[in-house]
Parts: sequence; C-alpha cells; structure tokens
Amino acid sequence: MKTRTPAFVALAALAAVPAPFAAAQEKGQELEQVSTLTRVREGGTPYDPNQRLTPYKVDLAGATGITLRSRPNAALVSSPPEYSPTRGVMFQYGNSWNSVVTACVSALTAGTVNDEIAWVVVANQAAATSAASAFAAAGANLSKVVFIVAPVDSIWLRDYGPHFVFENGTLAVVDSHYYPNRPNDNFIPTIAGDGTFGVPTYDQPLYYSGGNFQPGPNRSGFCTALVNLDNPSSAGFSEALVREVHDAFQGIDTLHILPQLPFSVDGTGHIDMWMYLVDEDTVIISEFIAGSNATAISVTNNAVPYMQALGFEVFRPQAWNVGATHYTYANAFRVNNRIFIPVYGTGIVPGGNSAYNARDTDAVAKWTAAAGPGVTLVPIQCSSIIGASGAIHCIVKQVPRYANALPAAHVSLPEGGAVVRAGAVQEIRWNATDTNNVALANVDLAYSTDGTTWTDIATAIPDSGSYQWSVPAGLRSDAARVRVTARAADGDTVIAVGNPFRVGPGTRTRYDFASGAGVDRFVTGSQTAAWTNASASSLPVSTALTAAQYTALSTSNATGGDTDANRYISPAISAGNEATHVFRVRIAEAPATIDELRITWEGYADNCTQAELYVWDVAQSQWGDAAGLIGQNRFADSYAGNRDEAMTVAIRSNIGNYVAADGTVRFMVYAERSADETFHDYVSVDVTTLDPAPACPGDFDSSGSVDGADLGQLLANWGPCAACAFDLNGDAVVDGADLGELLAGWGACP
Repeated sequence: MKTRTPAFVALAALAAVPAPFAAAQEKGQELEQVSTLTRVREGGTPYDPNQRLTPYKVDLAGATGITLRSRPNAALVSSPPEYSPTRGVMFQYGNSWNSVVTACVSALTAGTVNDEIAWVVVANQAAATSAASAFAAAGANLSKVVFIVAPVDSIWLRDYGPHFVFENGTLAVVDSHYYPNRPNDNFIPTIAGDGTFGVPTYDQPLYYSGGNFQPGPNRSGFCTALVNLDNPSSAGFSEALVREVHDAFQGIDTLHILPQLPFSVDGTGHIDMWMYLVDEDTVIISEFIAGSNATAISVTNNAVPYMQALGFEVFRPQAWNVGATHYTYANAFRVNNRIFIPVYGTGIVPGGNSAYNARDTDAVAKWTAAAGPGVTLVPIQCSSIIGASGAIHCIVKQVPRYANALPAAHVSLPEGGAVVRAGAVQEIRWNATDTNNVALANVDLAYSTDGTTWTDIATAIPDSGSYQWSVPAGLRSDAARVRVTARAADGDTVIAVGNPFRVGPGTRTRYDFASGAGVDRFVTGSQTAAWTNASASSLPVSTALTAAQYTALSTSNATGGDTDANRYISPAISAGNEATHVFRVRIAEAPATIDELRITWEGYADNCTQAELYVWDVAQSQWGDAAGLIGQNRFADSYAGNRDEAMTVAIRSNIGNYVAADGTVRFMVYAERSADETFHDYVSVDVTTLDPAPACPGDFDSSGSVDGADLGQLLANWGPCAACAFDLNGDAVVDGADLGELLAGWGACP
C-alpha cells in the first residue's frame, strides 16, 4: 500500500471555475440551457425494498466457458479501471448545465503541462461554435478540444457513453443499452467508436447505465443490484448470465454486486453516487449524516467491511439529502494525477450554499488523504446540477490511454474456423493501437498456409482496419492464417497473427429474396406478446409478406431512416408486444456436403431496441445460437442501433441440426423491447462447399501417378503463377517449394 501524506495534495480551486462562469453560478444561472433531462429515467428507476443489504460477489469459477456468439472475436478482453492511464475525457455540451461542462473542460485542458484531450459531443456545428467560445473564455486550450457532432438527448454521458475495453491490447468500444426514450444518446458509443476513435464497436446485450459500473483491479467489476432489476429473470437473465455477459464483453471475471440506495434517497440507483475506486487499493464510500435514511446508512456502512476485506482502504466523506436531492462527494472522476471532485459551498469555489462550507472542507481533507502524494484535486461547483440526481462523474467518460512503448495489434477476420474460398474476395479486419492512442503509420498484410512460410498480401498500406483480399485461386489449407505487421510512426512494429481458418477451391451459393420469394423462401411476422409465445415454436407468427415487401428485402439498398421504401417496414407493434419475424429458406445442398452455412440479416429496430438473431435448432426443437445453446437470450448475434447493420452467424459444425428434413433453414429476428418496429433491408443464406483435396497433389494429368509428365508441366509453368494448379503451396509462384512437394509425392497415387 502506498504511503499517504494527508498534509499535502495540490488543490486547483480557483482554476476550476473562471470568474465569468463563477458569477453566473452564484446567481444560479445556466448558460445556453436547452433541455433539463434529469439523470433519473423516465418512468422511474426499479428498486427492490426487500433487497439484501450486504454486498456479495458472482465469480466465473465453475463456468463451462463463454458461449456468447456476438462477443469480441477470440480476444482477451479487459476493462481498464478509471485510475489507469487516461488519454482524455468525453463530455456533452449544449443540452443543459453547460457551465459545469465548461468548468471541467477548462480545468482539464488549460495550460501546457497536461496533454489530455476533451472530446465534446454537440448536436450541430452551431453548438460546437458556441461551446468553443465558452471554453476559450473560461481559459481552455482549444487545441486539446475535439468536437463530435451527433444527435444527442442529454448531458449524462457516463450513463450512455462508450465502455472502453482493450482486446488483445488494442482499444475497442462496447455499447450497452440506455434509456429507450433517449435513442440518440443510446447510439453515441457506436458513432464515437466507428467515427471519432476508429475502433471496433461491440453490442453488449445488457441494459445498464455506465454510472452503475466501475471496473476494478484483477478483472473485477462493481455495480449495485440495479443490474439485476434492469435485466430481470423474467426477461431470461439469470444472475449467472449477467455476469457471463460482463466477462464476455468487458473481461470481468468477478462481479461485485452491492445494495442499491432507496429510490427516495437516490433516484438513479447507481453505484457512482456513493462509491468511487480511487486506485487499486483505495475507495471512497459515502457516510450519510445522522438522521439520514436508515437503509442508506446500512447500505453504505455494510460496504465498508466488504471493501476492506478485498484489500481496500476506505475513506468516507459525508452525504445527505435535502428533499429528493442527494448530495454526494463520491461522484468524482480521475484523470491520471488529477481528481475532479464536486463541491457545494462557497468557500472553495463560489456559487454554492455557504451552509455546506464545512462539509466541503471535510470532503477535501478525506479526498486528500485518499489520493496520496502527487495528486491534484480539482473542485467543481455542482450546486446547479446535483438536483438532477447527478454531479460530474455522471457527465464524463474517460478515454483510456494506451501506455505501452510498443504498439498492439489484433486480427479479427477471417475468424478462427472460417471457411474461405480460393479465388474469392475475403475481408481482412484488424485493430491496432499505439502509444498515447496516436495513429499508426502503416501495416503489412501476409498469409500462410502452414503458419511458417509467409506470402505478402499488401505492404505499407494505411492502417484502415480493413482490407479486401483477393484470395489466390490455388490456395488450399486447413490451417491458413493471416498476419498483420503494424508499424508506428517512429518505426516500432508489432506482429499479430490471426486464428487458423480453412481455405480451398469451392462453390458458394447465395439464397436471397431476389428470386424464389413465396415459393421456397418465406417470411412471416409482425409481433408476439412475449418470448414465451416464440419459445419452442418454429412458426410463432403467421402474417405473410406481400410481393412488394419481398422486393424490398431482395437488395441491400436502403439508405434512409424509418420511412425508406427500399426496406421492409414491419407493422406498428402494439403496446406490450415485441416485433417477431421468422425467415424460412429452402436450400438444395445436403447438410453433410456443406462446409459453412452463413445467415445474414441487415436492418435495425426502432429507438435502439436490441434486435436478436436466433436459428431454429431442429434437434432440440427450440430457438438458439446455432452453437448448441437454446432459449431466450441465447441468440447468435444482436444489434441495437439507429441505422442499418448486419447480424450474421456462420454454422460450420453439426449443420444437420439446423436444416430440416425438407431442406429448410429457419431463423428469427426478435426485437425484445415492446412497441418498437423493425426495419429489414436485406436477408441472405450463403452455402459454401469446398472441393475435396486432390487424392494425389502433383498428378496434373490425372494418370494415377506423379511422374515425368507432371514434372514437365510444372517446369513449363515455372515462375509467377497467381491462379494455377501447378502452384502446389498457393504462394502465387511455381518454384522450388512446389518442386519439393511434387517430388515428395513421386510415384503411384495411393
């Protein structure tokens, strides 16, 4: 444990709120306030008055393995704690409490000593111009401010913002579900991940706000029991599944679940309103003043010995209620060696209530002791915002800093076990991250059929994260791999090798609604009352599509929103029901001959509702993930967004379990939130069959033996040979390696 020096921590008080904004706060004014959506969800936050009042943990121990198909692809995932290195902070400006955002951005970016960036989400360019003017007037360094222009509903970026993770060391974004009536907020993580940060984004199938989750040391996570109420057993979420999803998407092996404060005390139910992990062995836990709600006192007091037993030293600033307003000092955020803390009085930062001066002083002393030496406290006046059930932790999201000296890289496509056709085009997808999150200079791509000998695909190309690879026609291997060599601007390099995949000559047949609709390819749907109506029913809905609707499904051409006629738009869903559509496609191939059966659905569900792709398991007579797991929430893929994306599943084993006796493959798109429509753009089923390997490689004339005639043909084609049978190892050249393979098989074919 580090040595603490409570007598000294630098206190950046006056810099937190420059004079013009402090004056506005003293008068209780809000600058450019457009809307005042509070942090409390519309309709109220779930609360169980009979909850257990002591914390407990849920471990991965004993689990048989993570089977969620839509998790990051074969990567070691981890969630960096907030006290780990930080590259900058995300904010939202323009909806409400702009002066609080301005104070934070100014304090974060002012001067030249610190290099952290403020990424600020604004609704339009006019809002960006207004924000830049306010920030500059407050002393911000605008060279360290980056605007993200996107539709947005509220200021509470902690709750709807990206969950940043590292997958195999590279930065990525996980997107969970936020309030259904704030769909613009709900989609910000995907917009930021895809655009601003240029990293992969993954749809995490859980409903929870970021303020109710804090990653901790040793792959641990902390939240309140609200996570179980938000994802209830009635919706198919066991507590084990909740923890499994945390592990699959965020690398949380142990989830610590603490009690929830009563709704009358705190309208959010979030852990960040009363607990904050300062570092790997220090925690802030609120101490409610005498006379406060008895349950709130028990919840916070019971957390102290629990956290101490985990090895944390506990510090306890005061908390209290004035009516429905919950005043807390735990709602702070850390940025490297600075910790921004809320204050409510007038003595440290002007603009608050002088009655709270002593409590501010007490909180600063306890934060000073908790922070330890070399850490600067930055107090932010939060009197104006705290009545909305949140302070400064609620309105920010730290962006992790990649701090290693060498870059990291990860190959995600082709995925392990994929079936790739020789002579076709295959996407290579990778992710690379360099020190301080700077852009990499370029990458090299190569492939191997044996994991030892490598052939260039492309060299010194931009680090775009994606490349369309024209696979050599003669390539064949059961253990091919792709390699990415990522090169930093300073010359540092890192090599990432993808998982083995199969490649060879073969055929791919696509079944879509461009033909055969209503004959051997059908869609039925509209809505079901609940999952129980779809469970174990291969045709839970019976409304058939029209010819025009089939035409809308036949091509991937929708570019507009909900009214785009280029997509099939489901009927309006009645309140209390959920959109459900079943697709039936009859294929000609026998299951035993198929190497890969790939299902693709393109579209979205309204208001960022989660759409789920299930495949009918013929053997188990139930919907499932096409990997053996069945039932609710055991889907093959999921997506929640405001624009078209593809959900896919590739089936490469036990294919007979997913093809009925009449050759029909059934899959279902189920949108789990009531009353929201689905918008379907394109659907396809691809069947890939690889040709059997030649009985005798090198027997070019099929004479039954490898002999002089075959040697002559090989020598006649010596040299570059991008797509020919004489290139036995598929490296696009006929050379000594191919000669060696031919000679090794000399003689009669077995």
